[in-house]
Amino acid sequence: MKISSINDLVAPKEIFDFFDLVEVFEGANTYEIYFEEKQDLIPKELQGQETVLDGFCNPLSLLSFPMKGKTTYLVIKRRRWKPKGDGKHYSNEYYFNHPEIKATKEFSVFLKEVHGHTPDEYLRLCGDHGD
Repeated sequence: MKISSINDLVAPKEIFDFFDLVEVFEGANTYEIYFEEKQDLIPKELQGQETVLDGFCNPLSLLSFPMKGKTTYLVIKRRRWKPKGDGKHYSNEYYFNHPEIKATKEFSVFLKEVHGHTPDEYLRLCGDHGD
């Protein structure tokens, strides 16, 4: 497998297709890498209408592969849109993790295959509860 950019080391390509990396925070034992949805990805329901951005949905925090020995979380912020003059919110749906597992699909599969643990079990065994 060839790595084509530094982005391939940070997060799955599918995240970079829809989100921009905006911030990285380093804690004593963790990294949090923040992504915001690209502004031009208006939900299908609103295409062809005049829309306004209306903040963000609650962020999704996914456990990913450790970096430099630190637990790494990808924090994904989806945008909210609404039709101009209307109060109903719309947002896009993405499926970067398996249902019920707060980790990237790639990391979940890796942990299960190599260690036989789910991401939550892995964190408990490591004694890592974040910063």
